[in-house]
Amino acid sequence: MRIGVLGGTFDPIHLGHLAAAQAAIDCERLDRVIFIPTGSPPHRGEAQASAQQRLEMCRLAIDEVEKLEVSDLEVNRAGPSYTVDTLRELKRLHPDDKLFLILGWDAAKQFNTWHEPAEVRAKASVIVVTRPGSGPLTGMGLEAVGLGHPWTTVCERQTPDISGSALRRAIAQGEPVTDRVPEPVERYIAKNRLYMDNR
Repeated sequence: MRIGVLGGTFDPIHLGHLAAAQAAIDCERLDRVIFIPTGSPPHRGEAQASAQQRLEMCRLAIDEVEKLEVSDLEVNRAGPSYTVDTLRELKRLHPDDKLFLILGWDAAKQFNTWHEPAEVRAKASVIVVTRPGSGPLTGMGLEAVGLGHPWTTVCERQTPDISGSALRRAIAQGEPVTDRVPEPVERYIAKNRLYMDNR
C-alpha cells in the first residue's frame, strides 16, 4: 500500500488540512492518509486544545471520509513528537508499505532544521503541497532545505488559505467558522468552548 502521513498540531483541524490530504492522494495515488496529531510539538509552542481534544477533532473531521484515518501514535508517546520516531514506528507497523510524508510548503521550508532529516528522507518519500501565501515553490528552494530530487514530489494544487492562528482568533471573537472547519468540528469546539480565551 501507499500510505500518506500527515502530522500537525491540528489546533484545530481545518479544511486546509483535508484539502492537502486529498491533493496528496491525487498526486501520488495514495491508498490512504493517516492524520497524526502531535503530542508535544518540538517546533512550536504548546497547543491550546489538549492532545485528546485535538485527536477527537481529527476523528470527527474525517469520520466516514474515504481513505482518511487518524492515529494516536504521537499523542500517546512521551517526549517531543519527532517525525523520525513516528516514521520508524510506522515502518515497524507497516513493513511492506511505502510511506509518503505530506508537508505544506510552509512546513517544508523548515525541513533542514528537523531532528535527523536524512533519516526522515530514508524512511519516507516526501510530498510537498503548495500553500497560499507561502511563496513560490522552486526546485532551488527545495534543494536549499534538503528536499530536492529524488526524495520529493511537488503537488501543485489550490488549497484553502486558512491560518490556524487566525482561525483561533475568529473563534475567540465569536465569528462563524463554518467555511473553515468541518461542521462536526465546529460543533465540538462550541460544545467544549475551545479557544474562547485564545492567547
